[in-house]
This record gives sequence, C-alpha cells and structure tokens, in this order.
Amino acid sequence: MPTGTFAYRTDTERLAIERAIAFVTELHDLAQAAPPGQVLDRCEGQALDQGRALLQATLQQAVQTRVDAAEEKKGRPGNARAGAVSATNGAVSGT
Repeated sequence: MPTGTFAYRTDTERLAIERAIAFVTELHDLAQAAPPGQVLDRCEGQALDQGRALLQATLQQAVQTRVDAAEEKKGRPGNARAGAVSATNGAVSGT
C-alpha cells in the first residue's frame, strides 16, 4: 500500500486530513462492494451524507479555532466592576 507524508500545523488539521482519507477509503470500498446497477446510487448517498458531515465538522473546527485564537489574543471576557456611587452627588466614580 502506498504511503504519503502530509504537513499539518495543528492536531485539528491532522484530524481533518485523517477524516478526509477515511471518507475517500470508505467511498471506494462501498463502490467495490455495491451490487451492479447500484454503485452510483449508493456512492452518491454516502458522499452526500458523510461528505456533508465531514464538511460540517471541518467548518466547525475552523471557526472554533478562530474564536479560540481571538479569545486568547484579547483575553476571555470577565466580570466588569461597576464604579462606586459617590454619596455626595450620586455620580459614579472610577469611570
């Protein structure tokens, strides 16, 4: 069996590559096992169902990676402290 080398920057990318390879492998296996006259229908159904799931998972991970990076860059939102109200004039101090 041929082997290949893939470059990836994160474990998320590695998992996406592995899922894509597994998807293609399963599709080829299905094509070989499908009865004559049903190859296209079965492969098309698999491609639509599992392909959609693969794309959705990849999209979710890409967006989550962006969100995580943005939160790390500016810090997670914390509780905001309200300024104290001055007893003399009702004004908020600390702002």
